[in-house]
Amino acid sequence: MELSELSWSIRGTLGRKLLKKSLQYEGVVDFTLGDPDIPTPDGICDAAIRSIREHKTRYTAAGGIAPLREAVAASMSEETGLPLTAENVAITIGATEAIHLAFRMLLNPGDEVIIIGPSWAQCPNNVLLCRAVPVIADRFTEGFLPDIDYLRSLITGRTKIIVVNSPNNPTGTVYPKETLQAIAQLAQENGICLFSDEVYASLTFDKPFVSVAHWCDRDNIVVFGSASKSFCMTGWRVGCVISEPHFIKRLIKMQENVAICAAAPSQWAALEAITHAEEYAAPIRDTFRARRQVLLDALKDTPKIRFCCPDATFYLFVDISQTGLDSLTFCDRLLDEQHVAVTPGLSFGDAFDGYIRLAFTLNDDLLREGACRIRQFIESLNS
Repeated sequence: MELSELSWSIRGTLGRKLLKKSLQYEGVVDFTLGDPDIPTPDGICDAAIRSIREHKTRYTAAGGIAPLREAVAASMSEETGLPLTAENVAITIGATEAIHLAFRMLLNPGDEVIIIGPSWAQCPNNVLLCRAVPVIADRFTEGFLPDIDYLRSLITGRTKIIVVNSPNNPTGTVYPKETLQAIAQLAQENGICLFSDEVYASLTFDKPFVSVAHWCDRDNIVVFGSASKSFCMTGWRVGCVISEPHFIKRLIKMQENVAICAAAPSQWAALEAITHAEEYAAPIRDTFRARRQVLLDALKDTPKIRFCCPDATFYLFVDISQTGLDSLTFCDRLLDEQHVAVTPGLSFGDAFDGYIRLAFTLNDDLLREGACRIRQFIESLNS
């Protein structure tokens, strides 16, 4: 069987490759995936169980159940001030499918998409699946804020979309209003659509999250959200896409031909989550805030690494350039020698090969143990 050229253009994520390799060892401390170990809250699970017992297990409308679309619209209206309705919302199988479908909606072969780096690894892959060209904006100012002048220099006549991810995976940076305003203005001045990945919006610790949609024309912005991180529902696979009604209507047509709809019990569970959002999200956020401090304290005396305290998410982006190792070599040796799995910075763009990402989605004891092994590994490089 001869595979298509397109299938060969997509590479697997490096974090998952390290995770697969780690299975050959026992006692691995796994910092790779953004998959929280915290169970989905009982009330959310109960809502799914109720829906099953009430036989709400058939196909839903392709765009999602009406109450969930309405709840997402109400929540986003409150966040952005935009007058959104259910017609502005489609429910998808996680934010990953939402982003894939949205790219399919806008991109033709040869179009360019500027992705502000460091970026989630699957974003450029989804651009490639549309036979378009991902352009990584990999220059930044202090705190991993995008360099607006450099961003402007990347715009060409083929630029169709700019992708912004705040709070950011992998850095945990929350973009300030001034940065978001500048990005929005740049997009509007050049007639470019803005994609805003806001999956980690509820996991902010020190700085308030503000959506870039505040400064965008509703016809020029597409926002993505998910229940996965906010409510520890990664396996439930519920995401959403928010935009103007014509865009959403056509995206739902595409959804019908790709997956029909998100799973019905998962949608009813997400409805419970979003209609009691702070009740469920606050304890999860507090847990990750505490874990952040545990990991920072455990790593603070480790030689040859540098890191900034993340404003949000459950990731720590660590500069390992002083070790003299590239990120793939560092990660391979760390796994082989200390049985600790971390994600290479190369996963987030070629310019970030001097970094690694740690997901603090583990309990306190494992965070301390993993940090101790990382320190031992780095100290062994001098011996």
